[in-house]
Amino acid sequence: MAALIQFASGAPGIKYALDKRHTLIGRSAQGNDICLPCSFASKHHAIIMLVESILDPGNFDIYIEDLNSKNHTYVNDEPITRVKLEDGDIVRIGRTTMKFDSSGVVPELAAVEVDLELPNQTPSQSQSQTWNFSRRLSLITADEDE
Repeated sequence: MAALIQFASGAPGIKYALDKRHTLIGRSAQGNDICLPCSFASKHHAIIMLVESILDPGNFDIYIEDLNSKNHTYVNDEPITRVKLEDGDIVRIGRTTMKFDSSGVVPELAAVEVDLELPNQTPSQSQSQTWNFSRRLSLITADEDE
């Protein structure tokens, strides 16, 4: 099932499943399926629509339409009125950034190990840090034994 995946500081966060014919997005919790607590989002900012494909009956295309919002809806940094979403498109509403994923799978980012060796330090003083990106940023540090 297709989804919008909200990003915070570059890391994937909240996943919004697009499993209805119409999904309303806006600042207000009332009447919207996706509530974005952002002062730059309108009360009812945009709508996502599942439209049956004319060329391929039984399959659906997914469109996003701006609802005449003051601050516009952007897809791939372009202001839109209505556009078909393609896998990987970046949707921005106010200060909220989301990635459209036609598979609906939240990406898992692998841990990256970094060795930090500061100048003028002996090997026993060097530190190894591992960064693990998922929903939250984790930092694991370990001192090497002498």
